[in-house]
Amino acid sequence: MKNIFRNIALMKYCFVFWIFLMLTPTTGLNAQSKAIQKVDNLLLKGDTSKALKKLNQFIEKAPRQADLYLKRAKLKIQRGDLEPAMVDLNSFCSLNKVCGEADLWKGVVRFKQGDYNGAISYLSIYTNKREDADAWFYLAQSHMWLQNYPVAINAFQRSIDLRPNEVSAIYNAGLCAYHFAKYGDADSLMQAAERLAPDDLDIRVARGLALLRGGKHAESNDVFQSIKEGESQFPAALYNMGVNYYNLNEFDLACEYWARAVEEGHLQAESSKKHYCGKKTQADR
Repeated sequence: MKNIFRNIALMKYCFVFWIFLMLTPTTGLNAQSKAIQKVDNLLLKGDTSKALKKLNQFIEKAPRQADLYLKRAKLKIQRGDLEPAMVDLNSFCSLNKVCGEADLWKGVVRFKQGDYNGAISYLSIYTNKREDADAWFYLAQSHMWLQNYPVAINAFQRSIDLRPNEVSAIYNAGLCAYHFAKYGDADSLMQAAERLAPDDLDIRVARGLALLRGGKHAESNDVFQSIKEGESQFPAALYNMGVNYYNLNEFDLACEYWARAVEEGHLQAESSKKHYCGKKTQADR
C-alpha cells in the first residue's frame, strides 16, 4: 500500500507576505526620505511603473542616497528583475555601510531564484540580528524545499510566535511535520490552520492525510466525509476514504469508495481498484 497515498504539495501560500513587505518599512530610512514618501504614495495608488520611473530619476539626482537603492530593489524583485535587484541591494549595503534589511531581500531574491542554500545564508544573518516574522517564514520555506524538515518546523514556529494567526506558516509547518512523519504534530497544526481558514479544503485534506498516516483511520474518514460532492477535493476525499476502509479491513467499502473516486476522475483510485479489488477471498488481499 506504500504508493497509494496522495502526495501533499510542498508549497502553499508561498508569497502571502509580499504586499505587506513592500509597503511596510522595516528600517527608519523610509521615514527620513521625502523621495521615498513620494514613491510610496504612487505604490498605494497601484502605479508601480510610475513609481519605478520616479525612483530612477531620484537616483540620477542623488546617486549616493542609499535608501533609494533599497526601495528600487524591492520594486525590481516584485517585477521579477532579480539580478538587477541584487545589484541595487549591494549598492545599498556599500553606501549604508551595513546591509541590515538588505540581507532579508537578498534572501528573498535567492529564494525566488530557487537557490535555497543562498537564501538560507542571507536570511540566517538577518534572523540572527532581528526577530522578523517574514524573514523566519522565508527561511523556513527554504529549508522546507531542501527537505530539512525539523529545521523548517523550528523556523516556521519562530514566525508563528511573532505572528500567531498567520495560516500560511501554520499550514506549512504542518506539512513539514507530515513529511517528517510527526503525524500527531501535523494533525494539531492542521487543526490550528483550519480554525483560521475553515473553508480551505487543502488544509482539511492535509489533516485527513495526517490522521490516515498516523493510523487514525476512523477519525481520518470523519474529516474526509466533511468534503462534499462538487467540491474541488471531493475525488481525493473519496479515494482516501477507500484507503482508510482498506486499513480497517472493510475491503468492500474500500472498493466502493475507490470506484466512486474513479467515476470522479481520480487516476490513483483506478490503479488501487485494479490492484486490490475483485479478489475472491480476504486472504488474496
